[in-house]
Amino acid sequence: MAYNLYQVQMAKAWAQRIEKENAIAEKFWLQQANQNMKLPSSPAPYVPDDVRSVGSYRSGSVTPSNYTSKTSYLKNRLEKLEAELAVEKERRKKVEGDLAVIKTQKP
Repeated sequence: MAYNLYQVQMAKAWAQRIEKENAIAEKFWLQQANQNMKLPSSPAPYVPDDVRSVGSYRSGSVTPSNYTSKTSYLKNRLEKLEAELAVEKERRKKVEGDLAVIKTQKP
């Protein structure tokens, strides 16, 4: 079968739609669990291990702190990108310094 860009784009669009629907569903079930359990919005100093939200029961990916594996991945990715950005800024400053030296040396 020949390569078809349209099929690739449609596959990506469906994957994005499913991710959005899952995120909305997870948010809904967490809200429902918080309403049904009437937990305070601020974290309590002690939460028993048997307290689970409906969202975590359905998906298995949410802890009582609302920290998902996707959030963990995104935070790690953000930290990595910020580290790369800092390295690039240092390189840029060095290059700009070298250019300034070269410009001052020209007659």
